Amino acid sequence: MSLVVSLRIPDGIVVAADSLATSQTMLELVTEGAHVECPHCHKKIGAEGIRLPPLPIPFSASSYTQKLFPVRKKFALSTFGLGVINKRTTYYHLHRFERFNSDGSDLKETIDSLIAYFEEQLLEQFPRYREEAPEEWHPLGFHIDGFENIEEEPTAVTYEVYIGRKNTVRRRDQIGCTVGGDIKVIQKLWEIGKEEERLSFKYHLFSLQDAIDFCEFLVSTASVFQRFANEVPTIGGEIDIALLTPFHAFQWIRRKELMKRLAESDEGKEKKDSGVYGGETQSR
Repeated sequence: MSLVVSLRIPDGIVVAADSLATSQTMLELVTEGAHVECPHCHKKIGAEGIRLPPLPIPFSASSYTQKLFPVRKKFALSTFGLGVINKRTTYYHLHRFERFNSDGSDLKETIDSLIAYFEEQLLEQFPRYREEAPEEWHPLGFHIDGFENIEEEPTAVTYEVYIGRKNTVRRRDQIGCTVGGDIKVIQKLWEIGKEEERLSFKYHLFSLQDAIDFCEFLVSTASVFQRFANEVPTIGGEIDIALLTPFHAFQWIRRKELMKRLAESDEGKEKKDSGVYGGETQSR
């Protein structure tokens, strides 16, 4: 399921996401040595080899799933929900989306392109979902964070995007925290603040470092809680954290070592292709 956090404070936006992927397998049950009793004559009848309806069994599949991405070096995109579409991971699709979609100079254009891309993917896997899926069916969820100019001032904005039978887009531009995915534990923390004002979170007083630490706290708290709860964990693995400010592009604060190496490889290739290597422009 995942947990992604978008925190807007006066100095910028901090985005965090866990790395745990969950899936489910269907357990088929067949009766063996079973009998049923007639309620009238009390005669026992053999019920050997009867197949029962398949039982879905959830399980944790990987602790290294990538759910947080830079988009055009100025937006942050985090994802929750369906992790595999058309036999390709969401990581694959978002990497492909970033590389081959040049549209989207602002947040709204990026969102339109993102929705169009994933609608096409859903139609390939679920050709009749628009006619047959329930209205509330949203297998894909995203946060897209960045800055928009409002009255000539850069304003931190989070768009919640839910793609499915009926696409939903919500815009958040107030100081505050937006979460997506498995949010039960976080909702309970917020309820404490609603019940007693002095225990509520004062986002408007957070520094950038406070915001980074707070996002890590939310994801790690939900993860640790599930570790001890009587349920299959849906949140876990390493925590990726990114920072955006009005004065800086997308900045990684923490990311998995493999993703760092891949990004460095891509950056090196871009420099080589553009003729820039070792800090000097190469003649061609």
